Amino acid sequence: MLSLLSSMRYRPVTLLLHIALATIVAGACVTHFFGRQGEVHVRADKAERVPDSQISLFLWDFHIVSDEQGNPVDFISELRMLDRSAAPQSSTLSVDEGIVRMNKPLKYHGYRFCQSDYDSDQAGVVLAYNYDPWGIAITYTGYAMLLLAMIAFFCQRNTRFRALYHRLTMQWSRSKAVALLSALAVLIVVLAIVMTKVVTPKPPLQPVLQTPLLGIHVSVIMLAYTLFAVMMINGLLGLCLPRRRERLMCLSQLLLYPALFCLTAGIFIGAVWANMSWGRYWGWDPKETWALITMLVYAALLHWPWMTKKLKIKKEKLRIVYHVLSVIAFLFVLFTYFGVTYLLGGLHSYAS
Repeated sequence: MLSLLSSMRYRPVTLLLHIALATIVAGACVTHFFGRQGEVHVRADKAERVPDSQISLFLWDFHIVSDEQGNPVDFISELRMLDRSAAPQSSTLSVDEGIVRMNKPLKYHGYRFCQSDYDSDQAGVVLAYNYDPWGIAITYTGYAMLLLAMIAFFCQRNTRFRALYHRLTMQWSRSKAVALLSALAVLIVVLAIVMTKVVTPKPPLQPVLQTPLLGIHVSVIMLAYTLFAVMMINGLLGLCLPRRRERLMCLSQLLLYPALFCLTAGIFIGAVWANMSWGRYWGWDPKETWALITMLVYAALLHWPWMTKKLKIKKEKLRIVYHVLSVIAFLFVLFTYFGVTYLLGGLHSYAS
């Protein structure tokens, strides 16, 4: 561990990436221990107090926005809000107004209110609320740092990613390596686009899916899955073709960096979207949980050289083990998408 930390001193972007992950975990801890969240049922005929607060809500109007075919595209709740803590001794308190829409939470005195459900008579709504100014701020700071670090990583010198690229150019010659990687990149992007179109829910979309984040989230995740699939194929080929085992392992390790970064970015884009739609950026939904497990599995594979550095095992056996692990790791991808979707359900069941 000390040697790992020492090596990161000379790679500021890599250090920033780990600090960003630690910041995200710290933000999650602040949210868990100090944040407040729940649901409040608000009707048009009665003011309802938000639990553990001095804020009362009154539903002024609720209506559903539909498209030309009559499919709902948005839910709009017009609220009147009263904060008794602002003037506890006054008998004539001012009332504020606010609107909650799908994917557009209402922010009021540190609270965030999101559309959750509505009554059958449309005279009442259920709003998800949270009070977590510090946890969200810390977590979003971690997200920003992580995005910056992942982009800057590929510009950083003296990284294993660059060493792997140079190794490939030595094995194949520079022109062959550039041509192969360029062709592979085009193929991966095309496959990712095709997969995105296949898995993206078809219209009419539920109101929660009426956001540009849907396309971004799905595209980035599918790009990661495509890269992992190529690594899995490399693993199978590496087990069957001993003479090309080292070269295929080198290529898989090279692809692992953009693949893991895309998966990580896709997960946190989904977290931002969840915070806009449901008032929390993480809820341990089965799809969220298994996506995180998959990310951790591939993150462990990323640290393969460090983990095997002191093992007294022949390099050829290590290559075999790596290819086996590349195949096994892809099983987590398959379960995250197919297994969770069809066996465990959850909030992501609309994507099946």
